[in-house]
Amino acid sequence: MGQTAHETYFFDDEETGLGAAQETQKALIDTQERMGMMLDVMPMGLLIHTEQGILFANQEACGMLQITKPQAIGHHFLDFIAGHHFESVHRQLEDSFHSETSMHKQETTIARGDGSEICIKLLSCRLPWQGTPVIQVLLQDVTDLKLKEQKLRLLTITDELTGAYNRRHLFDRAGLLLEGADDPDFALSIISLDIDHFKKINDTYGHAVGDVALKRLAHLSNAVIGASGNKESLFARIGGEEFLLLLPRTLGEQAEILAEQLRAAVAAMHIETPDCRFNFTASMGVATYHPTDNGFDGLLSRGDLALYEAKRSGRNRVVVG
Repeated sequence: MGQTAHETYFFDDEETGLGAAQETQKALIDTQERMGMMLDVMPMGLLIHTEQGILFANQEACGMLQITKPQAIGHHFLDFIAGHHFESVHRQLEDSFHSETSMHKQETTIARGDGSEICIKLLSCRLPWQGTPVIQVLLQDVTDLKLKEQKLRLLTITDELTGAYNRRHLFDRAGLLLEGADDPDFALSIISLDIDHFKKINDTYGHAVGDVALKRLAHLSNAVIGASGNKESLFARIGGEEFLLLLPRTLGEQAEILAEQLRAAVAAMHIETPDCRFNFTASMGVATYHPTDNGFDGLLSRGDLALYEAKRSGRNRVVVG
């Protein structure tokens, strides 16, 4: 009689059954190895992750995390997240475990074993597997891209010659600061700076040496500002030999003290090239924001008037407007 549909086949002997089991195990291992090889050639990192920890990490992910595949198993991805990003990544993974359709993404930072950090784009979603929730976590290293973006942004907001911020960025920053001008504790001062007799420097030593003087002034000014401890300050070249220092949270007396320190430092600085050695001075005007300024242009105008007075009254001095 033929075998009915509901009847069960049995192995004829134990040896045949054992052989079949071994072949099946070998096939499964081979399939796993082949799948692992396929995932290892992915151009981005991949983690298979439960709520408890990592089940699988491809070669790219291990390279990013600076661990071996055996070391990855049992670790939690949060073990590698820089502290200031921990909460946002934790929320993303939790959302992924509990959402069956959505893809979640953000940019974050991985803290690696050697103390370095890399910026990554992080994508995560739940896999359509039954039972315990499992997610895939995709990692793309965007560190180089971020560095390029930062360099490009720096080019758009800085003066090419001196490295100081440019006029446009200064005005943008001032506009943002003045949005808080109604706050009773609001304070903002500026120092307008102009090199004395700069045309004479160019005429005597040449424009190349004049450029050296501008660059040295910018470097010195940033050093003096840095030593003052005002981390929110912004030093910009607004044209030719004219510079402006934006000082948030700073009242007139503090700005005047800083301007005097800067004036003295400029006067003490010497410019040396293979062909010449000289020094120069700078005049400065200080102004502190008042509601009657009606915006940054009004503050800038008072700073310029104070600067003109410093130049008219003998140069190499600070005048408060």
